[in-house]
Formats: sequence, C-alpha cells, structure tokens
Amino acid sequence: LVAWLSPAARAICVRGEGEEALVGLVRLLMDVGREGLAQAALATGVPNLVLNLGGAVQHSPRRNIQLEGAAAPRRQHVAELVARGGIVRAEASRGCSYGRCSFCAIQEKYCGQALWRPVPVSRVVGELAELSACGARHPYYTDEDFVGRDPQRCIALAEAIVAAKAEGRIASDMSLYLDLRVASVLQAARGIRPSGEQVLDALITAGLREVFVGIESGAKEQVRRYQKAASAERNLRALELLRRKGLAVDVGFIMFDPEMRLEELRLNLDFLRASGLWDHDARLTKALRLQAGTPQLAEYRAKELVAGPLDLDDLTHPYRWLDSRAQAVHEVFRAWEQEAMEPVYLLQSATRGEVPCEEQRRFLRAVLGQVRVAELGALEVLVDAALKGRDPAGVELGAFSW
Repeated sequence: LVAWLSPAARAICVRGEGEEALVGLVRLLMDVGREGLAQAALATGVPNLVLNLGGAVQHSPRRNIQLEGAAAPRRQHVAELVARGGIVRAEASRGCSYGRCSFCAIQEKYCGQALWRPVPVSRVVGELAELSACGARHPYYTDEDFVGRDPQRCIALAEAIVAAKAEGRIASDMSLYLDLRVASVLQAARGIRPSGEQVLDALITAGLREVFVGIESGAKEQVRRYQKAASAERNLRALELLRRKGLAVDVGFIMFDPEMRLEELRLNLDFLRASGLWDHDARLTKALRLQAGTPQLAEYRAKELVAGPLDLDDLTHPYRWLDSRAQAVHEVFRAWEQEAMEPVYLLQSATRGEVPCEEQRRFLRAVLGQVRVAELGALEVLVDAALKGRDPAGVELGAFSW
C-alpha cells in the first residue's frame, strides 16, 4: 500500500489478523482515495492497523475476526501452485490452547490472547473438497494447535473427511500435514474425552501423513527458559507413539540461544542421539529467533542481552551471549554451515508440498537426513573441542563435507 499513500502517511501495516483490515482499507481506498486513506481508516475504526501519520505512529483498535462467519479464501491459483510443486495451505483453527511459550508471539498476534478458535467442520471439509478439485493432494495445515481444547471435534472432523472421501468429494489419496502439541499426543482418555492415541487413529484414517511437533530442546534448563509444557521424557514418549503409528514427524528444535551453556549443547546432542533424531531431515541446529512481541524479548531486554534493533530482513533481534564458549561454537559452526546452505534449502524444499509421489518424498528426506548427520557431526566435534578447552576456530571440519 505504500505506493498509494500520500507523503503524510508513508506506511500502513496490519498487526495480527488481516482479513477485516485489508477489506476495510480497500473499501476506503475506493471511497476516499489515497490522500485521505489513513485518516479515514482511523476515523472509521478499521481494526488492527499501525499507521505512520504525519510523522507519528498511530494504532487502530485491535480485534480478532469471527471464524464462524469469515469468508473462505479464494483458490484461483491453486492449480498452478500444484503444477509447480508448491505448498498448499489450509486451516482448521487459530490460536493455541497453551500459548505461553516464551519465544512465541502468538499472544501478540491474537490481540493479547492465544485463545484457541476452531473453524466450523463443514467449512474445513468444504475447503478440502475445493483443494481436491484443484488437484491438491498434500495440504499443509497452518494451525498452531490442530486439536486444541476439543479432541472430540477433531475426531468428528476426521470422520467427516472420511465420509467426504467415500462420497467422492475429496480424493481418496488426499493426505494431511498438521501441527500437534506433545500434550495432545499423550492425552489420556477421561470420561467421554478421547485419548491422544484415539485422535491420532481417527486422523490417520482420514489421511494424516505427517505431524509437526515442537520439541525445541533436550536440555532441562533450556526447556524451562522457553516455558514449554513438555519435558525431554514426554517428548521422547510422543515421538515413539507417532512413529509406532507409522507417521512421518517434522520437528521444531532450537539448538542455540543467548543463555546457552556449552554443557547444554552437549545435552542437546545427546538427546538427539537417544531420540533417534540424529539422521532426521529437519534442521536441528537453528538458533533462537528473538522476535518482537514475545515474552523472551522483554526478558532479554531486562537482562541487557538484546544487542540491537529488529533486523527487517530476518525479523529477529541480534543478541549477546552469556557463555563465550557457546558463542564461539555457534559462530564457527554457522560459518561452516553457510557454505552449503543454498543447495540444502533446495533439497529441503523438494521434500515438501505437492510432490509427485510419496516414495520420492521419502527418498529425498533420507538424503537430507544424511546432510543433517554431517551437520550434527560437525557441531559435535566443535562442542567437544570447546569442552576440552580448545578454540573451535582451529578445528578442522573437512571430514563432514557432503
């Protein structure tokens, strides 16, 4: 919108959900034109806006949309996206039933409350039918917490998908990728409330192919810093159950953060070996992204660990490290990793989205897993050298080239 605004209002940004805000802005643009757009947006209460008006930052009221009556997304480009092997997105809910992880901006995203909100089952099934008609077979659900507070609804949704497949409205080979909390996977049955395993069984019948779980760390103190509700032991139990069900697992893991001690890096590496994730295709060597609107950013400001303003390219703040040895390992490892980053990203992208067949996806993921073995091996050598008092910069990593 910047090009359409007058010099007095150089930018209008949407903060949080944007459907209502964008529609409101477009309507005003047609009614009052670009010169009066910013003032009219504030005057009429278009929600969730941040404006630079006359050199001053202004905010409009914040409001989450009502998912029950929200318009479905337009899908006119899905067929082309499928033809190009892209990732087709869908959603069945918004928000998180936990919503307290310190590195997550979900509270900021949803007007100060991470309240889990479901999309009506009929709409979810209808959108899957529309995607199926466009040729999509492997949609990725964007939900932060797919099951949320209502596992019974999740089973009802799975049953509705099965019925739509039987009726021919959804292709029988439609598969699903979704995000589950460890707590949802391990949920015990209570009265009429189904267990996590029962929910998984229903979703598998509906076509569940792959589950993303945010493991984040294998070091107890690091997990505590992130205010995660799970422990390393529970994470291992959840991974074992998902594998026993024959599901592919995508993993979120944060290897480095500003308070990371060298000993915690060693614990993380030990956890990855013990959990069977050492040759997993996910990138397990990432550093914490210190993002705006997170409790972690406020905490690190108080500890004087934030080293500069928001990087507008990476959308993260730079930070200082408490342990210079861990920082040295990170810097040497990241420089080594960057040398092959582009081909690794290309390989990673080839494992996602609308691949021609699942055999190809599995093969490419196995190849990528060997790349991850090399990455973790290189990191392990650096960590062990630093623990012995050696300078990581002098460690030779040529043996881990791929």
